[in-house]
This record gives sequence, structure tokens and C-alpha cells, in this order.
Amino acid sequence: MSLTSRIRNRLHQKRVIQAAEKARASHRRTEYLLNEDSPFSLTEAFRNLKAAISVSVPRRNGGVAIMLTSGYPEDGKTTVAVNLALSFAISDAKVIVVDADIRKGRVAKYFRQKPVPGLSDYLSGQNSLEEIIHSAPENANLSYITCGTHSPKPYELLESEEMRKLVKDLKKHYDYIVFDTPPVLLVSDALALAPVVDGAALVCRHQVSFVSDISRSINTLSFAKANVLGVIVNDYKALKSANYYDRNGYKKYYYRSSYSYTHTEEETE
Repeated sequence: MSLTSRIRNRLHQKRVIQAAEKARASHRRTEYLLNEDSPFSLTEAFRNLKAAISVSVPRRNGGVAIMLTSGYPEDGKTTVAVNLALSFAISDAKVIVVDADIRKGRVAKYFRQKPVPGLSDYLSGQNSLEEIIHSAPENANLSYITCGTHSPKPYELLESEEMRKLVKDLKKHYDYIVFDTPPVLLVSDALALAPVVDGAALVCRHQVSFVSDISRSINTLSFAKANVLGVIVNDYKALKSANYYDRNGYKKYYYRSSYSYTHTEEETE
């Protein structure tokens, strides 16, 4: 076998492995929503995120619109967006998560639904608002809007007057509106929403996202006049030191044994 053939085979094998890893990651994302069996640390992380956003953008007159984006795909942006909305809903807030990634939206898969009709169909006048809002079976306080039919002009739809009207209408009926938007360093779609939401948060993946890309993403959002709330570090992997595990193991044991968290007590928080 020639050197060229060996290189081609290796490249092919690498692509097959990457495709398989991407498929496995995609499968996990379609199924993962917070539930009573979720790890304690994960549930607490979303509670902390919910609290941080509540303090950063307090509710006054009407609901609060939050936009989540990332630098590049595969950072877990949609998972964070959907579970953040679910965390608010668990706290008795009325919430809706909107899939504003008209090019390649994934919110529908988390709820085992078809993406059509959805946001793009409403913005283009094909469907009414009532026809695109769905109730989530996981929580009565949670609703969602899927991305809808793929459009050749997603930026124009998100920048339209219909989109601004939609944000105003949703604020009248929901306490929190969470927009899942496309990666900001790949396409400009998210920038169309930046001026009309109350805050924007950037999702990055621990040990995957580059600091330079995070900086570029923040600068891009700031240039679009977004109120940048901060950076959400997804898939955080703590240092595996003995002291770390001893300390955190003690914390979890202490809080679970001393306060005896139950489903009833969590619901009353």
C-alpha cells in the first residue's frame, strides 16, 4: 500500500470515528432533561445559574427575555437553554423556550416533537402564535416554540418587526422567555435578537472552547449592543485531587443527611 493510500485510509477512519462520536453526543442531547434522577451537582448548577440570571435581570413590568448562544456548535447550548427554562418552571415561574436557530434547530428533539410548524412559520405569516406554542409534558409551567420550516433568510426573519412584536407578546404572558440561538461565530442570526432581549449569555465547553473564541464571541455580542450577562461553562470537569473529592463528598453528605432533601421539600423552595 502506497503512502498516499495509507494517509487516505487514516483520514477516512478519523472521519468515521468523529461521525460516530458526534452521533452519540447528538443522541445524548436529544434525551437529556433534568429530572428527579439527575445528579445532585447538576441540579444545583442549574439552580445557581437560574439564581444568577434572576439577580442580573430582575423582573419589573412583564417577563424577561434571555438569549443563549455559543461560539461554535457542540458546546451544549441547547441543552443548557432547555434545562434553564425547565429550572425556572420548577420554581413556579411561567416559562417558554423559543428555538431561534431556524437553520438547524434542536429544541423539538428534546420534547420528542416535530419542528414544524414553528417560529419561522409564524414570522412568515403561515401560522398563528397559538398554533406554534406547545405545552411541555415535563412541567405545566413550561412551554416551547420549535424552529419551524427552514428558511433561506433566517436573519431577516429574526430582525423583522414580527419578531419584535413576538417578544413583546410573550413578555405579557410569560415570566421568562429563553431563546436558543445559533453559534455567534458561524452565522450572524443571533445578532438580530441581541438588541431586543434583556440579556445574553454565552455557553462554552470546558477544555474544548478556546479563550480567544470566547473573547471574540463576547466582543461580537457587545458590538451588536447585547447586554452580555456572562459565560456559562458547560461540561465542567473538576481537578481530580484527593482533597477535592474529600471536600465535595463531605459537602454532599452533609447537606443530604442534615437537611434530608426530598421531592416535597424541593417543590416548596
